[in-house]
Amino acid sequence: MLEEFIASPGGIAVKAALIAAFLDFAFGVFFAVRDGSFALDALAAWLRKHLVGRVFPISLLAFAGYYSGDGMMIGAAGAALAAYVAETTGSIYSSISTTAGANEKPVPED
Repeated sequence: MLEEFIASPGGIAVKAALIAAFLDFAFGVFFAVRDGSFALDALAAWLRKHLVGRVFPISLLAFAGYYSGDGMMIGAAGAALAAYVAETTGSIYSSISTTAGANEKPVPED
């Protein structure tokens, strides 16, 4: 049952959203550590905001639409997943395209 959904276009869109969310987190952590602004509570915020707040509800909508055959649910889930992936890809791009060292804190001197 789940394998059918995962192999469907809706399942592929859910996988794309999960990959985009993970890449956004990974690049965000990398650049925050590099700049010295990393906070461990960012992990909880990422889980709450991205996975539980966005990806999970949209994935649930896609799953329900796939098994109910409701075109409106499938369309809404597809549009929401596309918007999420576009927004997250933009966030990844902005993380990568920042000038190296632009947000670095000065090295303390004795």
